[in-house]
Amino acid sequence: MKEENNLQGKTSRLLYFMSELEKGHKVNKTEYLKRFNIAERTFKDDLRELKENLKILRDDMKIKYSRLAGTYEAEYNHGYGNLKYNQAVILSKILLESRALRVEEVREIIDTFVERAVDDRERQRIRNFTERELEEYKELSIYRDNKSKSILPHLSAIFDAIENQKSLSFKYTKYQGKDADYDVLPVSIMFNDHYFYCMAYKVEEKDGRLRIDTRSLRNFRLDRFKTVHRSKYNTELILSSEELTHILSDSDVRYHTFLMFSDTEKFRIRFRYVGQFWEVLEDDIPALKVIEKDTRSTVPRVIYEIETYGRDSFQRYIDRFNGVFTILELEKINK
Repeated sequence: MKEENNLQGKTSRLLYFMSELEKGHKVNKTEYLKRFNIAERTFKDDLRELKENLKILRDDMKIKYSRLAGTYEAEYNHGYGNLKYNQAVILSKILLESRALRVEEVREIIDTFVERAVDDRERQRIRNFTERELEEYKELSIYRDNKSKSILPHLSAIFDAIENQKSLSFKYTKYQGKDADYDVLPVSIMFNDHYFYCMAYKVEEKDGRLRIDTRSLRNFRLDRFKTVHRSKYNTELILSSEELTHILSDSDVRYHTFLMFSDTEKFRIRFRYVGQFWEVLEDDIPALKVIEKDTRSTVPRVIYEIETYGRDSFQRYIDRFNGVFTILELEKINK
């Protein structure tokens, strides 16, 4: 009976020790001895056993000792462990400012990662901050008009199709309010100005096989999806070498196309920008290559070069920025 009680006591101590470490707390050796009324030798046995268990169960986590404070705390390999306060705040702010989801969905996501990945001592600070922002959260009209609407199931289905390189079928509400059925091969999901977009190629069956229309990369706003399901075609999607050559990768879509204005002809464009917002331009279009820059004069002048899909689409995109744009060189790139 005594041996059983000792075993239960050790189990309780190790669970407490591990729990405190995972919460981001520091375990004070003196307080631990008093809490469980044990000798220092027993504490050393507990510590040794916990370290041995960590090697097997949590090889990303080690126990660090501070001689000055007499405390033990968890030390994680890069990419593991709890979020720091500022990291949790940044993630919360990005979610809140995007306004891409319903307020209850944002609250649930924040509550989940705060509960599971933030130290105990920081949780209430983050909850207080996020709750104030959630009270002022302005939902997009798509959610105000339909309280049960959610893009998350559609988002998951599209990500799976991209990962597995499978086609999808869906019913979609056009801007005119009419519904239409589409069969597509999705290649990327983009986020821009509060909305998620599925970038995809149209799929159709010809001569007993599925074919991809690579002439046009279509974009579909996720909140306009009504239903998403597996492709209606049972035919396996096998891409020809020519189709593979013309299909844009996720990276191409992300950095070399311009949402809503994309096409599939590739150009190398060199242009001059004269204006005050060159930093905004470079942040918004990370694929820009700086050729020459003079930002010390009253009106900054910068010469850029970019490889992009669509001359006209690029021109329409940069028209959103204040300043004067002058095309200096234009070269079509053959794949």
